[in-house]
Amino acid sequence: MPQTWTMYVTAQTLHKELATSDARRSAATWLRQRGFGAVVLENYRGGCVVSEDALKRARDDFHAEGFATLGGLMPVHGEGFGVRAEGNELRLPTFCYSREETRAALEGLIVQAVRIFGTVVIDDVFMTACRCECCDAARKDRPWDVFRRDLLVETARHWVAAAHRERSDARLIVKFPQYYDRYHLFGYDAERFPSVFDAVWQGTETRDPSTLAYGYVEPYEAYVNIKWMQQCAGEKLEGAWFDYLDCDEQLFFEQAVTTSLGALPRITVFSYSEPFVTGSILGRIAASHAVLKKLHQLAEEPSGVHVVKPPNRDGGEDLFLFDYLGMLGIPCVPATHLETTMRSAIITAHAVSLPNFSEMVRNALLAGRQVIATFDALRRMDVSLQGMFGYEPKGIMPGTTRVERFETAGSSYLVAAPCYVSGDLAPTDASVLIWAGTTGCEAGMIRIPFVTARTLSTGGRAVVWNLGTFGHDKFPIVERLNVPMSVPLLNMPKEICDALRAVATAPLGFAIKAPARVATYLFRRHAVFVNYSPVPAEIEVKGIPWKCETLLADSSNTGCTADRLLMAPRSFACVERVVPH
Repeated sequence: MPQTWTMYVTAQTLHKELATSDARRSAATWLRQRGFGAVVLENYRGGCVVSEDALKRARDDFHAEGFATLGGLMPVHGEGFGVRAEGNELRLPTFCYSREETRAALEGLIVQAVRIFGTVVIDDVFMTACRCECCDAARKDRPWDVFRRDLLVETARHWVAAAHRERSDARLIVKFPQYYDRYHLFGYDAERFPSVFDAVWQGTETRDPSTLAYGYVEPYEAYVNIKWMQQCAGEKLEGAWFDYLDCDEQLFFEQAVTTSLGALPRITVFSYSEPFVTGSILGRIAASHAVLKKLHQLAEEPSGVHVVKPPNRDGGEDLFLFDYLGMLGIPCVPATHLETTMRSAIITAHAVSLPNFSEMVRNALLAGRQVIATFDALRRMDVSLQGMFGYEPKGIMPGTTRVERFETAGSSYLVAAPCYVSGDLAPTDASVLIWAGTTGCEAGMIRIPFVTARTLSTGGRAVVWNLGTFGHDKFPIVERLNVPMSVPLLNMPKEICDALRAVATAPLGFAIKAPARVATYLFRRHAVFVNYSPVPAEIEVKGIPWKCETLLADSSNTGCTADRLLMAPRSFACVERVVPH
């Protein structure tokens, strides 16, 4: 499927930098030279409204230059427009959607944009944190998160109906943000939105993982977002979207690489503005469109270890864990439920509240499959299911503890940077594969089970990983949506990363040895490795034969043998797999 690169243009930019035909023609030339073929022209953002005549002139000018045009709308509150949300659960200027004034005002702008463009995308603040009296009365006995999802689904249905009344060929698109584990709290409904809207776009903005500016978001999250949303939205997922905020040229390029591996037909970049026109941040992407399109073409259906995240379910103490599993080099295949066809699957706290959770896990284990549970998933299971993993409730005690060393296969490995286990474990009928060690003030070295396994008579293997990330209580006032802290999972010694990865992939018949921050993306006919770290990385692979002569890399310092890759810092490599006929 061909790929279209699209540039987003805000209402403020249309009012200022692109207010004249000459400026728009100049922008079209600039964008064409950098591989873009479409623009989104926004009619509202934060109180700034673009007139219908101005939108039509902009549309016609870009059409004349050969660009496809779409409409856009960013539903953030601005003075004199709609009713702002009350309460400080979020400091963002979201709207109160219980007020007809808000819904009608935004609906009018949607209808206007549909009339001009036909296709309109709603940017990623179609959410609310309102706790006003009106909302509180309307929610009745529903929890806030359930009320907000119901409210926004109802609002979306009205807007989609209005758009279709205006034009029979109207397409109203919702863009999901990147922070997948906070969607459900503020109104984004990954289960119902895809059936309400005509199409879905997905945010893949990961930016700088070393700063709190937009969260400590690991780059693998972009891939998780796309592949998980595909499970929720199916063919309605049409596009991905990232931006330049808190990025240098390399980080911006890595967003493009990871997003391209999601293989969606449209990639949108936010936004045409001063940093693009005068800076060099877009340079490497512009020079690498051919390579990025190649990555897009080779990224077929993914294969690897399934990770289970049902929509609208809370992640407990496992928030955003999937990002870190990918950064540990585990090739993840996101799923919304556990199936007996999955040879190896990781279940987190997200799945435990499903009505059929216990049945799903039992069926998988009885079918001879491997199921890996995090500490928080194990803790939340019913007692009988805990028994299948080799535990009783009294042997599962939460309490984050810093680790000084790990032991596995007769070897001990000291920890150079902070590492933690999620609690204390005492299995009654499971083998310990990896121990974690910490020093007690009187007891000396205390050994804590880090990885345990119990093999059933059916061949099923019930594994526990004593790890996690954080819960919602860790979000500070300054960052309420994206990853709020730097999670130390990637600090584990390489040997322990290799051991965890080997446990996860053993039922799949392959093993990968690599340092943390080297991600593996497996597809039916190709294997892609991305070294997100600032140092060279050696990857050893067994069980995934490939054709060395097909190596595609973005660094001349990357080399390939029959079972090894030597990768340059901050680089990617792709090889074609040998697939049996």
